[in-house]
Amino acid sequence: MKKKPEDVIVALEELDLLDYRSAVNWPEPPSGEERRRFSLRSFGQSSAPKADPELWGSVVAEVESVAHFGSDEALHEVLDVLAWYAPIHTAREDWGIYIRESAVLHLAGRIVARLPGGTTADHAMVWGAIRSAVFCLYHHEAFHHYVESFAIRLELIEGKSRYLPYHLNVYSRPGNSDEPLEEGLACAEQLRRRRKEKGLKGLPHEVHLATERLLKEWIPTLGQGYRQGVALADDDAFHEGRNRLSSQIQSGSPIPTDDGSRWHLIANEVHKGLCRCRSATYWVLDRHHLGRITGLGR
Repeated sequence: MKKKPEDVIVALEELDLLDYRSAVNWPEPPSGEERRRFSLRSFGQSSAPKADPELWGSVVAEVESVAHFGSDEALHEVLDVLAWYAPIHTAREDWGIYIRESAVLHLAGRIVARLPGGTTADHAMVWGAIRSAVFCLYHHEAFHHYVESFAIRLELIEGKSRYLPYHLNVYSRPGNSDEPLEEGLACAEQLRRRRKEKGLKGLPHEVHLATERLLKEWIPTLGQGYRQGVALADDDAFHEGRNRLSSQIQSGSPIPTDDGSRWHLIANEVHKGLCRCRSATYWVLDRHHLGRITGLGR
């Protein structure tokens, strides 16, 4: 059962485990005027939304423009910059997943660029690419919530700070190209979660193939840690990596003393989201876009 965020915040406050100095190096939650809560359910609809023709036409035109004239190089800054997770430990009531509309439109355009023919005037394909882009970014950031959830469970049981020391001593101080491991696993999650995401039901097969192709070409070009995502997407590699990450979080060290094998006994349970992050997902509105994708939701 998912927990109420306010109850989690109170429990962490009582243990003096919250920190307002932003030990986590991700963007601060934007102001109320720049964000808008949205439901992923709106993007689980397989048919293109009924929207104002001018609004829908402008969205299609921009996705087509990125497909035709854009490049993959602009994608290097999408992850954790144009979409990010604000942890409960530092953001309190403003915790959640933040996704920029511009990132979705650009990612959708690069998916469309990989469809047969390179571009499409088919609105169903454009809508499918937008849906696919939204869930791509969501799954990466949701994994960060699962990691924080694991740390919170440890903290509530042990009464000791785990999440912030891990970020200070492990995540923020990568020792080699494989670190931070958390980012590689979050990228792997983008590939793995597509297989069971109910919100992608009815996605055109061509869009699914184009998205997988993009992810497998894009992830290895990203920064250290992130670039391991494709290699970590296999079941054995993913579970082994998650076990190692669990030990890093508990020990607060990039080189824990144990091999992490003990975590396989409980990993699937303790790495589940503690709170309902699908209900704490926000658009970050850009001046140029002014909530256009938001207007497509039903």
